[in-house]
Amino acid sequence: MKAFLRGWHDSSIRFKLNCIFLIIILISILSLSFWGSRTYSHYSENQADQSTLQMIHQVESNVDLYLKHLDDVFYYLGEDSAVKQFMKLGGEEPDEAAAAQIQKTLTMYAARNKEITGMMLVNGQGTFLSHGMYRITRDSLTEESWYRDAAGKPEETLIISNPIGRNVAAYQNYSSYDVLSLVRAVQDPETKRVIGVILMDLKMDMLKSIFENMKLGKSGFMYIIDRKGDIVYAPTNNIVYRIQSSWLQDGTQGSLTQNIKGHDYRILVNDSETNKWKFIGVIPDDDYQRVVKDIQLYTLIVTFITIALASLLSTYFTGTLIRPIRKLMSLMSKVRNGELNQRFVAETKDEIGQLGHSFNHMLEEINNLINLVYIEQRKKREAELQVLQAQIKPHFLYNTLDTIQWMAQEYEADDIIEIIGALTNLFRIGLNRGNEWIPIRDEIKHAESYRIIQMSRYMDKLDIQFDIPEELLRYHVLKLILQPVIENAIYHGIKARTGKGLITISAVREENAVCFRITDDGAGIQPEKLQELNDILRGAKKRKEQYGIGLFNVNERIQLTYGSSYGIFIHSEVGKGTTVEVRHPMVHVGNKTG
Repeated sequence: MKAFLRGWHDSSIRFKLNCIFLIIILISILSLSFWGSRTYSHYSENQADQSTLQMIHQVESNVDLYLKHLDDVFYYLGEDSAVKQFMKLGGEEPDEAAAAQIQKTLTMYAARNKEITGMMLVNGQGTFLSHGMYRITRDSLTEESWYRDAAGKPEETLIISNPIGRNVAAYQNYSSYDVLSLVRAVQDPETKRVIGVILMDLKMDMLKSIFENMKLGKSGFMYIIDRKGDIVYAPTNNIVYRIQSSWLQDGTQGSLTQNIKGHDYRILVNDSETNKWKFIGVIPDDDYQRVVKDIQLYTLIVTFITIALASLLSTYFTGTLIRPIRKLMSLMSKVRNGELNQRFVAETKDEIGQLGHSFNHMLEEINNLINLVYIEQRKKREAELQVLQAQIKPHFLYNTLDTIQWMAQEYEADDIIEIIGALTNLFRIGLNRGNEWIPIRDEIKHAESYRIIQMSRYMDKLDIQFDIPEELLRYHVLKLILQPVIENAIYHGIKARTGKGLITISAVREENAVCFRITDDGAGIQPEKLQELNDILRGAKKRKEQYGIGLFNVNERIQLTYGSSYGIFIHSEVGKGTTVEVRHPMVHVGNKTG
């Protein structure tokens, strides 16, 4: 496996691309073939099932419609006045005229419905009249099971398949398997008492004509069983008698697959709500699979053709991709040997053309950098000299201030000593050894040193107070963010008012930020000017030359470092004073970039 991976990694890109293309195409086609055939098979089976069930339902509807028509015949016979009179007779025989009228009515219905092979009227005393039928023995017909069943359910038309064992026979020569019997009770309209039963035999030709017009696949068939599980109608087929009744329990609907004589058959069942029959369709599973197998064969042929074409096309297209890459590799090899005058001529504007353009640009930049090395080295030496001189100046300034402070002590000039000490702290904290961040404690000391210097000048005009919580002093901030704001409050707030002014410097923690508030009770700012200042601080407007740079410099430094959600926000009211908020994130020693 390792040898294979090593060989794969060392192979050319062209070989890898060809292999990848062929693998992707092969996987795609095989996946489509496999899942497509399965999906189509499942889909075709569902469609075939739906189509077959619709055909079965159509057959059921046709049979129900015809039986309903025959049910109407029962109704019209039951409503016939002569028939009613016959049904109400006692044990005596009907007169000849009434019997002839009834015989004529029965003959008319039999003539209009060719499927009717015989009809019989039996009243409650066992007296009967018939057309095409006769009683075999002298036993009373009221004792027949079909008579009792009909009398027990006077509201229904009962259907009897394979009517065997009856005391009734037909003049026509047909077996019980060739007819279907329908019986219905006749009730007295006033008392609702059963006064007789009508028996009707039908030829099975009616069902045959309906079923012969319905074809299920190439070799499928349809048959009917009654509520007892007996076959009402079935075509000549030995498969019918191998279908077990347990497969078709009451309530069975839809489809199921069973193996019969070594072959799978799809059995589709639909229950009739009208007569409680089951209409069953049987289709060999081979009829479903024949189309799927043909599609699989065609798919296999298309797969081989597609792979052959894909191999040719992938070889051609990978060649067009690899050719400029090899050319670029050759140029890079020459550049590695020091030939920096090489250039790639791009014939296209695709990714390879852009790569060649970048390669040319890189060579130009390398040449430019080589030309600038000497100049940069010289500038570097000059910068190092300037840094050395800059380091000497603060040192010299501290020494000078110490000398002045020592001389002031000789003359006991305490005010001068305090101011010089404050000025020394201003320089020391401001320089901070070149560090950009300082603890809040040092920032407050810097502001207090500035206060000492300003108080010596505005002693009767100004008072500055600090209110900084102890727990905030350990956090860090960008240096020199308070002194410019305090200076702005003095020169633009306190100096513009009459009497002594007060500046308060406070700090509070707001979620993950520290908010410094520099509040003065000076003259305040006009609303238009206040809006303009805040727009400049938010970047909506450019700063005008009439405004100083201190306040805006602090805001810009904070926002450049931590984003626009931090910085300076100004609130002011004319005649009452101004509050400048300096919002800065809570910064720990090890996380100074926020």
